[in-house]
Amino acid sequence: MLITILAGVFILSIVIIVHEFGHFIVAKKLGIFVKVFSVGFGRKLIKKRIGETVYAISALPFGGYVKFAGESETDIEQGGDKAEEPKEQKTDEIPDSEIDPDRYFINKRPLIRSAVVFAGPFFNYVLAVLIYVAMFAIQGLRLLPETATIGQVTAGSPADSVGLMVGDEILEIAGTEVASWGDIVDVISVEKDNVIPFHIKRGVERLDIDFKCRIEDNRIEIGFLPHIASLIGQVKRDGPAYEVGIRPGATIDAINDTLVSSFYDIERIIHANPNVPLEIRWSQNEVEHVDSVTPVPKKVLKEGSRTEFEIVGQIGVGPHYETERVPLHRAAVMGFESSNRMIKEIVLFLRLLLTGRAGVDALGGPILITQMAGDMARWGFNYLIYFLAFFSINLCIFNLLPILPFDGGHLTLFFYEGVARRRVNRRLRELLTQAGFVLLILLMVFVVVIDLSRCTGSSPTLF
Repeated sequence: MLITILAGVFILSIVIIVHEFGHFIVAKKLGIFVKVFSVGFGRKLIKKRIGETVYAISALPFGGYVKFAGESETDIEQGGDKAEEPKEQKTDEIPDSEIDPDRYFINKRPLIRSAVVFAGPFFNYVLAVLIYVAMFAIQGLRLLPETATIGQVTAGSPADSVGLMVGDEILEIAGTEVASWGDIVDVISVEKDNVIPFHIKRGVERLDIDFKCRIEDNRIEIGFLPHIASLIGQVKRDGPAYEVGIRPGATIDAINDTLVSSFYDIERIIHANPNVPLEIRWSQNEVEHVDSVTPVPKKVLKEGSRTEFEIVGQIGVGPHYETERVPLHRAAVMGFESSNRMIKEIVLFLRLLLTGRAGVDALGGPILITQMAGDMARWGFNYLIYFLAFFSINLCIFNLLPILPFDGGHLTLFFYEGVARRRVNRRLRELLTQAGFVLLILLMVFVVVIDLSRCTGSSPTLF
């Protein structure tokens, strides 16, 4: 529980602080008077005014906030005082009445206000890019084993339809010799629109098979994967496998007297038996063990789907991967590609959600975010950092939705002001903001109810 809470606070705090720092630094550069920059919310525990800005650390460590002079007409009319803050908390802040109105946020041109507002989501995007670049440069690129042997064929897939089988060794594709999964992917990517001749070895036979990819939503489906040994490379802390002593480097030899020859065998048996005790025979450091392990149920996306879920068993193990060092310039390119690919996936999911093709059970609130952060932390700190990049991109996209009080709603109003050369009617803006807040509160309540139903078990799809 402690790991989950700390991981959740870490994720939420970092992405929100970076978001607010984006607003802060651009406002400073563009001449807007920044009154407060706070890490955390609520009562200020530590505060110090440096120049014109009060920097503070506040009691609730979930993110932070920035306060500008003259954020709205109401602030100007009230002299910038906020009734909800105790008077003694205000002594270090310079009141709006003592600040040059030319430096009020509300008095800046729409283009300047747009730059300040857009900076928050943009900094979240930059954070994700920097994380990916750093992780690729430090950790390297994870690679599947150097093999051209097929380890799994999906029923009904292009590979299944032409008769490819587990154990087939691919020798050539379109006349090009292949010796690894990377070679296979490279050739298929080039020939994806054509009928591709495969030359394979099956036992002692040599066979020629004509293969055709299936392309849907710009995704290439081939329906087969390379052989992956039953060597364990990752173990989730506090998971069922971890509890019985399985660690990276172990090999699973059999499950319920069924011999295991690849990681796909492990996955198939474990996934099919949530909450069912299994006898697992495994070895590590040349010592054999036999333990009863009960897979925990987990809700995951169905293979090949972005919207449909299923419940599978998991024991908290992952396969062994090789790593390849990545030079910094290549890591930079891969970082941008990974972030942009994630944006496309999130935008596609939003489109599916709005058109009813994705269920609301795919949504989640702060409870789910904290649970997921805790899960990632148990897999390892590197997984938690990758989740930080994922969540930062999510915050970037959702903040750009053209609805008040999101940044995208303000950008929409500023765009109108720039085109029409007049402010949006104050009453209309207030009504739009109130409606947006109501919608946001309803959405928050809705996703929290979904989160709680998952936790209490009242939902048929438990995490």
